[in-house]
Amino acid sequence: MKSHTLDPNRLYWIDAIRSFACLCVITTHAPMVGLEQGYQVKAIFNYFSIAGASILFFMISGALVLYKPKPVIPFLKKRLSRIVFPMVFWTIVSLLLDVFIGKITWNDFGSHVIRIPIGPQVGTYWFIYVIFGIYLLTPILATWLERCSKRDLQFYLGLWGVTLLLPYFDSFKVIVDFEHGYLHYFFGYLWFAVMGYYIRRYVNIPHFKTWHYVALAALIILPGLLYLTPTDHRVIQNRMALHVVLLCVCYFIILKHLKYSDKAKRVCYNFAQHSFGIYLVHIIVIRKILWPLMTTMDLHYAVQVPLTTILTAAISYMIVKLFSYLPYSKYLVGV
Repeated sequence: MKSHTLDPNRLYWIDAIRSFACLCVITTHAPMVGLEQGYQVKAIFNYFSIAGASILFFMISGALVLYKPKPVIPFLKKRLSRIVFPMVFWTIVSLLLDVFIGKITWNDFGSHVIRIPIGPQVGTYWFIYVIFGIYLLTPILATWLERCSKRDLQFYLGLWGVTLLLPYFDSFKVIVDFEHGYLHYFFGYLWFAVMGYYIRRYVNIPHFKTWHYVALAALIILPGLLYLTPTDHRVIQNRMALHVVLLCVCYFIILKHLKYSDKAKRVCYNFAQHSFGIYLVHIIVIRKILWPLMTTMDLHYAVQVPLTTILTAAISYMIVKLFSYLPYSKYLVGV
């Protein structure tokens, strides 16, 4: 296999973040239902994987597509066609497998296929529909961001940060009429994309300082502290809670500033090129292949999760790699 020729203008740290995010997505979905020793254990574990999963992909998208203004039609045609066709293809594959194992009927299959344009018919594909929405707004946002000052952007990100406190109010049963408040419009995944743009353009850390390590350590122990409080433990892994967002931002900044060897760049590039296909395939590999094989095994949560993650990543990569050799593979696996 021909080795990738390194491009001095390529952002290989983006490839590293995309690879890491892909592995986190797999890890998030790896735990078998009913195997975890208590929901709290799963919540704490998921805190670290969820913070590095889909929301990192939103930040990557922002760092890439929001950096310069885009002509609307050419941009949407290029971006949407690349993700729409593979998503539809693997949705149909997943639904057909459900028919063959007797999970759904042919009538159910037809009903699901018809509803694909409306919403995700495979639960884990919700991320793709959010990306659709972000891409639709990208030409507008990119034009605004080019003219927006750093201070103004920090102001709006700060407003978004205030909304990230709302999950704690809900968790502690503090009544807040959020849906009728003006900050309701700042609550959403779109701001992850804007944050990704902000970090790419404005955040440059030549050397990490002591307070950086202290902040990271605090985020690492925080889920344990939340577990000890009389609160709904679902807040521990809430994607829109401030501590999860801050850990996600830490992941992004750390991976942006790491020094990568030529070999590491090639590995990250190769895996990242197949990451979208792996994202689409992995849930089928986990639920249709690996979980049935593992149901007869008496595996502890701490063994089952990493084993499933490693096997899923390897099998999914091989599947996507094989599909990439087919004609029109970009419409099947995005490669």
